[in-house]
Amino acid sequence: MEPRFGAGAVLVGLLPGQDPAVLQCAAALAAATGAELVAAYVDPGSYLIEWDPRGDVVAESLNRALDPEDDAASAVVELRPLLDRAASAVGLRSNFHVLGGDPALALGRLAGVLQCAAIVVGARRPGVLAGIDEVLAGSVVHKLLATQHIPVLAIPRVDAH
Repeated sequence: MEPRFGAGAVLVGLLPGQDPAVLQCAAALAAATGAELVAAYVDPGSYLIEWDPRGDVVAESLNRALDPEDDAASAVVELRPLLDRAASAVGLRSNFHVLGGDPALALGRLAGVLQCAAIVVGARRPGVLAGIDEVLAGSVVHKLLATQHIPVLAIPRVDAH
């Protein structure tokens, strides 16, 4: 692995209601390394259909069209202003993507296409339902660590201790 800090964007995975520390840490890392801040919301209820025979993702899958009635559209309405405020607070440019499919795989694909320097995600949400979801679907953090060749930074929840 060749380090790319300063040469690639910092990608942060965002969710509605997420601990603000995740975005703040990603913005601080991007500012410290002189990188662009890229955020992505992954809608696990949708999936990619534009695959080519080699298994690559066609570029359109990385910026899917939103139906105004879709949950992803309401997430964008909530998350985009948070990203803009966090980026402008530290003098950064930012970019926002809406992805579909498995969150870890979608973030990894975007990081690869953009040649990101790091991926920043939040640690597991608290609660029984989040724990059941992690058992059934797997941990995004663990999947990223197992599949990526760039640093993955997991930000623990403030209320986790």
